[in-house]
Amino acid sequence: MERVKLNVIDKESIKGLQFKSAEVLPDVNSQKIRANELYRGMLLGNAHKSKVKIIFESIAGLNMVNTTIWATTDKNVVLKGGLLIPICSILEVIC
Repeated sequence: MERVKLNVIDKESIKGLQFKSAEVLPDVNSQKIRANELYRGMLLGNAHKSKVKIIFESIAGLNMVNTTIWATTDKNVVLKGGLLIPICSILEVIC
């Protein structure tokens, strides 16, 4: 089993990252689960000010951020300060 380094980053570091345009999840079912978890995370953030962990891939590698999801669009997750993470780069949302 290959060990992959996961960089834990601050939310403010996201603006300096570059993202690939390719989808990181292999199948439609996984993508639907991710969409449901993003929606749940958005509800938790807006109603309870709860943070979630988002594991995502950038050109630099795998990253994890502990943050509040303010909104989701068709293509991006919106964080405080207008920071965006492309949904296609997100591997997992831990609520």
